[in-house]
Amino acid sequence: MRYSGAGRRGPRYSPLALILMTLVGLSLLGLLYAAARMLMASRPTVALAEPFDVVGRNAPLVVNVKDDHGLKAARITVRQGGLEQVVLERTYDPPRTMDVLRWEPSQDKSFKLQEGPGHVVVWVRNDSWGDFMKGRTAILEKDFTARLVPPRIEVLTGQHYVNQGGCDVVVYRVTPAAADSGVQVGERYFRAFPMPGAQDAATRFAIFCLPYDAPAATGMHVKARDEASNESQASFSTRVLARRFRTRELPLEDAFLNKVVPEIMGQTPSLTDQGDLLKNYLQINGDLRRTNNEVLAKLTRSSRPQFLWSEPFEQLGSSQVEAQFADYRSYVYKGKPVDRQVHLGFDLATTSHAPVTAANDGVVVLAEFFGIYGNSVVIDHGYGLMSLYGHLSSFGVNVGDAVRRGQVIGNSGATGLAGGDHLHFSMLYQDVQVDPREWWDPHWIQDRLAAKLAQFGNGAGPGRLAPAPGAARQK
Repeated sequence: MRYSGAGRRGPRYSPLALILMTLVGLSLLGLLYAAARMLMASRPTVALAEPFDVVGRNAPLVVNVKDDHGLKAARITVRQGGLEQVVLERTYDPPRTMDVLRWEPSQDKSFKLQEGPGHVVVWVRNDSWGDFMKGRTAILEKDFTARLVPPRIEVLTGQHYVNQGGCDVVVYRVTPAAADSGVQVGERYFRAFPMPGAQDAATRFAIFCLPYDAPAATGMHVKARDEASNESQASFSTRVLARRFRTRELPLEDAFLNKVVPEIMGQTPSLTDQGDLLKNYLQINGDLRRTNNEVLAKLTRSSRPQFLWSEPFEQLGSSQVEAQFADYRSYVYKGKPVDRQVHLGFDLATTSHAPVTAANDGVVVLAEFFGIYGNSVVIDHGYGLMSLYGHLSSFGVNVGDAVRRGQVIGNSGATGLAGGDHLHFSMLYQDVQVDPREWWDPHWIQDRLAAKLAQFGNGAGPGRLAPAPGAARQK
């Protein structure tokens, strides 16, 4: 059988039908695209920038919010004691990808924070197609406890005397006992410690210092801060004994520069050769001096929280003082002043390569070539108190060694920035270099430190500190 050449044909659509079909198809694609945008839209991220568990009068609520689509609105609501109130509300036009929401309870006059529990809700909406074009939302909820009563401070010690460049100790009680506290001296802060042996866990002692370059009128007070960031302070009676420090002019000779500069440059890879002997010396005397002292300050922050010593500190036996604490020095090269620095320690001379002994019991925390100080040993005596022994020709102790008062730890020398054989001796307390003469003086230790600790610490603390009969008072 034969078929004709005519084949089967599909349905024929009019142009109008084709247009309608195209529009329907495009609409479906648009709906699918919109549905995908709505389903795939992400939510904003909301995160606390600071803890908000225990809230004080000065503790803010800080929240970081961000979203790639852009933020459209944000709101913070606080509920406490049956009262719920919006304390912050923002809209973003145009939308922003990130923001920091900050609510300061102490500055909010419309909502008064109350002592006790509370609840905070942070709500944000983005500019996405989510939630049927309204934008996706995110919520952060947090319970908190408000503590609005600042720490209480009761100063127990009476009159305090402090020399410029020297120290004293104040004893006080702080409630709650867990509050961080210490003494503020100008811009310096000296942290306090629990009183050893005290039956009252709230009793604290703080050794504080007036830096040599601080004005005699520098303000001093005890400061406490609890876990809710509430702060309080209390004054204490203080008499400052002003001092005048010496000024000295030191000539720089090429022979001295040729001796000290190559050694220190070779031992200190962080230094850059300036191509000039004097410039290298000034880099050492200035930049390296500051770096070394910053390292010493950092060391004191890792000091053991206990008294590692019991008897007064000892000056190097039979030594003569060649330079004193806080001598202001002007350096002169070929008749012209080229630098100014302050000598923060004592230069003590005896004989060449004389045995150097530990000034008191402690633990070695540094034993190495140490910049301007040359071969050096640093001993931790506890509670932030350390002693430095510089310019040594050699030393026989290592980091971590326990040493005893009077134990030989090395020999004097002329390493570092030393023109001749001697010992550079420094005392540091909590990152401040202080006058060693106070710590060498049994009377000072007894009157300013030991007696107070014994009175309020049930006899605990450094013992055997009463000066021996006829003991000479250090000048």
